[in-house]
Amino acid sequence: MFIPVRELWWLAAGGAGYGARYMKLRLDAAVTAHRRGRISDPTGELLRLQTLYGYNPHSLVSIAPGALLWSTPDVDGAIIYGEFGRVWLAAGDPLAPLEDMAELARQFASFARTRNRVVAFVPSSAGFARMVVPNDFNAVKVGASPYFDLQTWSPRGDSAKKMRAGVNQARRAGVVVEMVPNAVDELLKKETAQLCLDWLGSRRTATTFGWLIALDPFLHSEYKKYFAARVNGKLVGFLAASPIPARKGWYLEDVLREPDAPHGTSTLLVVEALAKLKAEGAVLATLGTSPLTTDGPNDLPTEHRVVSRALTVASHRLGGFYNFEGLRRFKGKFVPSWWESEYALGQGGVAMPPRIGHAIVRALVPGGLTQILTRQALRVIRGSAKLENVTKSRSSSSKPASKK
Repeated sequence: MFIPVRELWWLAAGGAGYGARYMKLRLDAAVTAHRRGRISDPTGELLRLQTLYGYNPHSLVSIAPGALLWSTPDVDGAIIYGEFGRVWLAAGDPLAPLEDMAELARQFASFARTRNRVVAFVPSSAGFARMVVPNDFNAVKVGASPYFDLQTWSPRGDSAKKMRAGVNQARRAGVVVEMVPNAVDELLKKETAQLCLDWLGSRRTATTFGWLIALDPFLHSEYKKYFAARVNGKLVGFLAASPIPARKGWYLEDVLREPDAPHGTSTLLVVEALAKLKAEGAVLATLGTSPLTTDGPNDLPTEHRVVSRALTVASHRLGGFYNFEGLRRFKGKFVPSWWESEYALGQGGVAMPPRIGHAIVRALVPGGLTQILTRQALRVIRGSAKLENVTKSRSSSSKPASKK
């Protein structure tokens, strides 16, 4: 298997630990494709289709190591998916003309049945969900995304005061945001790699992410736009944006900052990126999914109330591992023009089994829920040990010196 050198920047700059996991993911995907006779590297075809039909913000992000392609001669399109046990988890929406998306999804589900597999789409856009619910698929709302109409977005008054405060704080601290030229140099990649590692280390989950939300800002860099925040030349923040061609928009997918960056750095990054994208003719932008939020219209029939209650409980119980509410507040302070609901879609006539939820967790975190819990526990243990050592040190230093 050939792995382009440009995809090994994490290994060189980020350390062997991440590199080993990345390589394993690539090798596992290649072995699976070889054994089953699938296209060994569907990237080129998927990128062509994404450029033509990309509607879901996650479509470019999902064309990553481990992703598989399914298509049919009847439609100029494809479905990106990952295999998690008996579940085929499709990323977002089909890559196809709008009028063909529903038919492609139906054929994919029918093919899966012949292989004794269960199909799910996540996170599906509201537009795609309306095409297939309730006749072909069942829906469960899993969150919502904030969207900005860049031609009219100009928040003012009390609703935007937190955004303005953040921007002013960052500017007073000397933060300057610039759009990165198309040719990304190796120095910026190395700086960003360290920034990503510092950012990951500060997250509640204390873990790396998997296929659906892998943190790899320079994957398919030729299609993206980048924004760097610096103070006196030092990189303190970074933002990567992916195109949404079918909507003439951009997905601000990675908004990263150093843990000790000046307050408001992330806010200034988003505001400057939106302004620059508007100046270049973009119609809309989004900050992507806010998981388990209740924002956005509820105009689709969804799964049982039991499922909705379970998601609400999950958002509270997992709050210690992932700050769902904090993420929602951050995105909301930019006063989006509207929120769009997002869904997990399962085959009609098939109740969404627990294994679909397990597959989603595995797609987000390669080690699954076990890795989240284990790493969080280790973090707590290390923190307690560190505190105990500090306490012992202070205690010993406060004792009077013994007389000889």
